Amino acid sequence: MPCPWSRRCRAAVDNVPDTLPSPTLAPDMEDWKKIRKYHLRNMRKQVRQVVLLMALMEAIRVGPIQLVYEGKHGYPAAGEDDFGIAHAVGYFVSWLYLCAFTVVFVPFFSWWLPEMGSGDPEKPSTADKAVKVLTQLNLVLLPMSIGIGLLTYAYHAICAFIYVDSRPKDSKRLPKNTRKNWLIRLSMLLGIAMSTAGGYGAFNILAAWDLAHVKPIEYAIIVVPVQINLGMLFGTIAQFKMEKRLARKEAIKLASVKHEAASTDEKAGLLQEV
Repeated sequence: MPCPWSRRCRAAVDNVPDTLPSPTLAPDMEDWKKIRKYHLRNMRKQVRQVVLLMALMEAIRVGPIQLVYEGKHGYPAAGEDDFGIAHAVGYFVSWLYLCAFTVVFVPFFSWWLPEMGSGDPEKPSTADKAVKVLTQLNLVLLPMSIGIGLLTYAYHAICAFIYVDSRPKDSKRLPKNTRKNWLIRLSMLLGIAMSTAGGYGAFNILAAWDLAHVKPIEYAIIVVPVQINLGMLFGTIAQFKMEKRLARKEAIKLASVKHEAASTDEKAGLLQEV
């Protein structure tokens, strides 16, 4: 066996790449990185959708104008339930809507359009009735959309947890139950546990110091999915490092075998010359 301290051996080891050519480069295989990226991206998309829909529900419940002018211009102050992520995002969305509406409506339409509402709650106008019907309809459709978004999130989370290895394209075949695959799933579970515990402690500290308050339902359907996404991201980073380390070991072993074969051929050639 060639000496490990020789210049030839060191050059062979130093020139070893960090990763081996991936077998998933075949046209009929799909790399696990693309699979994981696809599912994590869709999970983030569903979380953003749920936040926006809950903000719209909050704006409809309170009223966009009242949400912006809480405690000002004769509008009532914020109530006991007016807090949380949906309330903050709903305030921001309502503020943007009100700014855009005011900039367009006041100079172009306010001076010639008649007043739409009747102002009498006992005798609502047609516009008031239409607004009430649309509000009730939105309060039914928005929760349904939130439920669909959460189901979609759960589907992508389960797929990201199951398909931890490369697979044939357009195939839903379950991966093999190898030790490596279960270690990857365990790393994702550990990442989820760490992010969930850290987030729970952080929100408790913020609530204790009266810096941030989150409703229980918001914590369940917004904060927890974000923590799960972060935990899976930590598991993905751990998997990438593990595969990189294994690939480097395999590359070093392959380079050593090639070097031994070359040395053997060289010795055989010298013996033939003698």
